[in-house]
Amino acid sequence: MLTPKSLKRAALCLAATAAFGTSGVVFAQGLDEAGSKLYPNYVTDDMLLNADKDASNWLLYGRDYQTTRYSPLKQINKSNVSKLVPAWNLSFGVLDGQDSQAVAVNGMIYVTASYNKVFAVEAATGKVVWKYERELPGDVFPKLCCDVVNRGVAVYKNKVYLATLDAHIVALDNTSGKVVWDKKMGDYTYAETFTIMPMALRGKIIFGTAGAEYGVRGWIKAINADTGELAWQTYTIPAPGEAGNDTWPGESWKYGGGSAWITGSYDKDTNTLYWPVGNPGPDFDRHVRLGDNLFTNSTLVLDPDSGKIRSYFNYTPNDPYDYDGVNEVILTDVGGKKLWLHGSRNGHVYGIDRVATKKTAYGQEHQCVWATALQRVNWTKPITTGNNCKPVFNYPEKDVVYDKVTTDIAPSLDGGKEWHPMSYSHRTHMVYVPVYDFAMDLQAKKMEWKRGEWYLGAKVLNFNAGAGHIKAFDAATGKLAWAKAQSYPATSGILTTGGGLVFYGDPEGYFHALDDETGEDLWAFQTGSGIHGNPTTFTANGQQYVSIVYGAGGGGIWPLFYSEWYKHQNKGGGLFVFKVQ
Repeated sequence: MLTPKSLKRAALCLAATAAFGTSGVVFAQGLDEAGSKLYPNYVTDDMLLNADKDASNWLLYGRDYQTTRYSPLKQINKSNVSKLVPAWNLSFGVLDGQDSQAVAVNGMIYVTASYNKVFAVEAATGKVVWKYERELPGDVFPKLCCDVVNRGVAVYKNKVYLATLDAHIVALDNTSGKVVWDKKMGDYTYAETFTIMPMALRGKIIFGTAGAEYGVRGWIKAINADTGELAWQTYTIPAPGEAGNDTWPGESWKYGGGSAWITGSYDKDTNTLYWPVGNPGPDFDRHVRLGDNLFTNSTLVLDPDSGKIRSYFNYTPNDPYDYDGVNEVILTDVGGKKLWLHGSRNGHVYGIDRVATKKTAYGQEHQCVWATALQRVNWTKPITTGNNCKPVFNYPEKDVVYDKVTTDIAPSLDGGKEWHPMSYSHRTHMVYVPVYDFAMDLQAKKMEWKRGEWYLGAKVLNFNAGAGHIKAFDAATGKLAWAKAQSYPATSGILTTGGGLVFYGDPEGYFHALDDETGEDLWAFQTGSGIHGNPTTFTANGQQYVSIVYGAGGGGIWPLFYSEWYKHQNKGGGLFVFKVQ
């Protein structure tokens, strides 16, 4: 029987058929054709801005814009981590160093390998959906400081973005791997090379260059994510007439280094970008660049819309030890303060006030809340907040000079803490740091800068035996909570989780899980090659997975100090993904 309600429903159905047809294709009056395309892994600004609240995915370098490397996932926890087993393994098909990590978007993983290869892989099965391989020019390899590494792709909208060793940004379609556009962004013959995982932020792709060891003048760039057109460029070494140029004598600013090859952090509440900046050039001869050498070994605080420098903090002025300040910046609210946390190669971990600044001749410099030595440090007198955590160099004893070898400088140029990122846990309010405990011998050498050639300023560089640690510090005070000593330093990043776990890898190839409150070793797995990539965690089909990129190589002390390792172990890179059985 037809009722008023059923008649109304029938009328609506007839109207819908008239508008869309039985095929569902729109042909309403005045419209002949319409269509759409779905991207199953489309990444919006809202997803990135709220990545810290999205436990299922790993969308950014540090999982969130704060770069915490903390995931609230707790399916895998202290009680069941001993049951962690490999779910699958992807071979990259190449040797050399692997510094990347798995980026996870709705059940799909995007991961890079050395030589600028990109894989899209089903997270639950390991099935490769597509692969991108880039042919590199043969003359790029002498311009690479530290192996043919890459740290990962940025995901944004329907694209993934790769920063290449030959100084291009390539935008790939995220469903097919096809090149959408390919833009030259630097000059690799000048030693501008890219190993960075770019940052996607509000319509822009932001990245920096490597090359300080060749005397480039470092910079940070932002480009339009849709077109690749330049939005802004900020040099990390000020030119004449710019604040800070007088910290470089003569024309030394032209070859000043300050590369920016680690991804920055972003505070969405204040629309503020934090970007770490590396060592000055030449690396070990401070005498040709007497002054604070701003803004090397600093964190720059930038306007992300214009690239303008708002403020800064300088950790190691006039650095003669290559204590690269390029390490990550973790943003956190702890102890009633808004801090950024930074672990430096100069042997200290810092808590810097993100709000309080003091005017200097070179702009607003942030105030140091605390600084704690990571291990034995002898290049400086104890660093205190009374001097805003500025070092007082232990000269002449530990100066690097031309006429003799200065011995037992602690730490070595790898730190302290190398580039491998630390993690802040929202569960414990502690920061977990992979610590190197090595020393070195140095002698300086006068060098003339030559385009595209090494510009180290060193005659002697020796590494001295040491060990490694994982250390946990109270993020509000810098007080040491616990330490786990080991024969070798951690050579991967750190991952902390809501399950009370700390994951990391070492150069012998072991992937570890520790208790986040005590440092107790709960689980380990031998990957078959040294680990230099970063762990990440995510879910697929409702199940939590943990991943690690493995593959021996990279720069620093690894190929020098552990060269004996290669006589009885193998190179080889890939991605292991684990689940609880």
